[in-house]
This record gives sequence, structure tokens and C-alpha cells, in this order.
Amino acid sequence: MMNRRSFIKSTATAGGLMLLPSWSIGKQIAPTSKINVAVIGVGGIGGYSNFRLLKNKYCKVVALCDVDDVRASKQYKKFPASTPKFRDYRVMFDKMGKQIDAVVISTPDHMHYPISAWAIANGKHVFCQKPLTRTIWEANELQRLSSQAGVITQMGNQGHTKDGWRVVKEWYEAGIIGQIKEVHIWTNRPIWPQGELQMPSAQPIPSTLDYNCWLGVAPHQPYNKAIVPFNWRGLRNYGTGAAGDMAIHYLDIPYSAFELGFPYKIIGNSTPFNDYSWPAQASSTMTFLNKRGVDGKIMLHWYDGGRKPKSIERVDKSFLEDKRNDNAIFIVGTKETVYVGGDCQSPKIFPLTRMKELVKNGIISKQQMQLKYFDDPIAEWINGCLTGVNPPASFDYACPYTEMALLGMVALCVPNTELKYVPSKMSFINCPEADKYVRSLYDYRTEFLPSKIRL
Repeated sequence: MMNRRSFIKSTATAGGLMLLPSWSIGKQIAPTSKINVAVIGVGGIGGYSNFRLLKNKYCKVVALCDVDDVRASKQYKKFPASTPKFRDYRVMFDKMGKQIDAVVISTPDHMHYPISAWAIANGKHVFCQKPLTRTIWEANELQRLSSQAGVITQMGNQGHTKDGWRVVKEWYEAGIIGQIKEVHIWTNRPIWPQGELQMPSAQPIPSTLDYNCWLGVAPHQPYNKAIVPFNWRGLRNYGTGAAGDMAIHYLDIPYSAFELGFPYKIIGNSTPFNDYSWPAQASSTMTFLNKRGVDGKIMLHWYDGGRKPKSIERVDKSFLEDKRNDNAIFIVGTKETVYVGGDCQSPKIFPLTRMKELVKNGIISKQQMQLKYFDDPIAEWINGCLTGVNPPASFDYACPYTEMALLGMVALCVPNTELKYVPSKMSFINCPEADKYVRSLYDYRTEFLPSKIRL
């Protein structure tokens, strides 16, 4: 086991948030060492993490935690029967804190921040699935907390560990694409109910589910199987809709390739929705001040719920009308148009006949398509834990990136209003009404947060 005291001089208790500066990381751990990992959220997307953890020889899973015994049961069988199992992450930390070096968090969106904060308060390295947080304020707080504590962090965004955005960056820097005119990104999400939904009536809570722990920081709502375990994503108390599901993947291509940073203005609109649920269809446009753009600006257009652009330069209309092309990324440059599919990998110059021409003429090298990076966010994070060096997708990257992505959700709450955002203040200087959407619309149930945390 990697001794926690080797990288944190002292740890915070579960009752206080005594976070330590980055210099408190101790000596690097030799690659032959192992780290002891606890998994929180074993079922669902947790299955992906479990698969990666089980095949990684540099870690040992020492504890499993899931509020739903039935949903987790299939994954539990993949681990030794002797592995301790918990429903409540707080109990797990109390009983096994000294045996745990790091945690993987694969819960619904609304519990990413509280569990990450609790883990960081206990001096643990943290891998958290996307979207990193449910609100912009939470993203800012996690960056502050993790930076102070000096722990190794990672957001589970597979695309950032792949070559897709790096190839696009190379093409731009080689002058192949030209200056960037605009970006169009769309998804077929949501594939779950959204819109003007109403809270369903109460149903009996299964004995195999700790529903109170599933709710966590969220306000009480009667249990209904129509929401748990899957359809929570479209509900504002728990999820972040299509943005949290797919924009957090797709926006990474232009965000990382062109170092977009934050938009200076954003506008959005959607079909009707309410305080309970996100809309069934939505779109937004962000404008970035960026030297890679024409006249120093890049416009990014997002569409979900079946919406698509009416036209894209160098893209045939038949492509846009084909229902099979329901997830796509297009980057329009002054010279070429780049297409990236839903896997955020293997970018291509569009149309494909043009791509073949560029390869044939040696302008684009086939070597650019060869994998050079981890292609595995879990492996990248574990490597960081062992070496003491934060990986590229650490919270230092993931927090501002998540903040940028969630700005599109804020824009939907004040539709057809051009918002001007100041990230240093987490505020919209021309629309104070929008500021309330930076934080949660409800008060957290604080028993699921470390005490003394700043709210």
C-alpha cells in the first residue's frame, strides 16, 4: 500500500476540511508500487472504471461502495468476495480511511462535488467521472480544494487522453486548417425524458437501495423507479442534461486544440422547460476572443435534442440530413473543414475525398494518426498517483473546462439574452438575473459534505 503519510504531512478528519498546500506532497512513488483504491458508484458507468482498474497492475481495489445492491451486484462479482462493501461513502471513509490512498467516483452528477470534497478532505487522490460537477460554483470549489490539498486528480473524459484534439492542434499549427471561422457540435441526447416534466408520485423504496444516500446533498423527493437509477440526468436537481452527458466530451476537441478558455459572450435558447427538468431541445452559441480565429474570434455552436445546423461550409446537405449522423463535431477553417465523430478520435478533413488528396500529397502524414498517449484515463491517473505528477486531465484542466461547458446551461435559463461572463467573479456583468444559476438552486443537505466547508 502507498502510505498516505508519504504524500500528505497530515490528513483532515472527516469532521473538518484542513486542506494542505501543494508542497505537502511527499517523495514520488516508484512505478513498482501499488495504490489502494476505493470505488464509489460501482454499477452503471462504474463498470467502465472497474474494468480499467482490474486490468491495471499498479493498483489494488480495497473497498467498494454503491447505494444500490442490485445495480452493483454484477460488478461486485468481478472483485474478490472478501473486498469490503458499503452503501455510504462516509461510513467507508470512517472505517477504512487509513487503508485507502485514492478513490474513483462514478455516481450521478449531483454527488460528484460532495464526494470529491469529502475524499480531498481526507487526503485522497480523486478520479471523478464527467461532468466533474453539476454547477459552476462547484467546479471552482473543487479546483480550490484540490490545489490546496495537493492531491492527484483526474476527470473521466476519455477523449482528452486520446489523440483527436492533439491531431487537430497539429493541423492548425501546420497551417493546414487555416484560421478558425466557427465550430458546430451536435448530439442526439437527451435519450431520456426532459422538458416540462413534473415530479412523479411516490413509490415504495426497494430494500436493496439506500435512497437517502442516493439523494445525498439534494432535497428530498419521493422515490420513483422512473428516475432512479437512470433518468435523473434530465432533472435539474441531479443532472446536467445533454451538456453533462455529451458536450463535456465533444467540446474538448476545440477547447483543447485551440486553447479556447472562457467565452466572452454566450446566448442560448430551447424548447420549454421548468425548474424541475432540463429542456428536450436546446442550442447555444459561445463567442471566444482567440488569436486562432478569423478577426480574433471563434464562434462555437452547440445543438442537442435533434437540432442541427442548416449548413456548414464544405459539408454536403445530405450529411446533415442523414439521421445516422446524429453526433458530430465540425471545425470550419479558412482553408479546410475538419470532421470528428462521436468517439472524439480520428479527425478527418471533410469531404473525405479532400482528406485522401492531402494524404496522397504528403500534406497530412499517416503518422499523425498513430496513438501516442494513454487512451485510458484511469491508467493516466494511476500513473500520476505513482509519480506525484498531475495528469493532463487533472482538475486544473477539468474545473475550468467544466465551467465553460456549463455556461451553455445557464444561457438556457435566460433565453435569447446575450450574456457577458466574467470568470474571475463567476458573474454575468450585464445580467444579474443569470448569476443565481451559477450555484445550486437548492440548499445542500450538509450532512453529506465535510463540516466547515465553505458554502
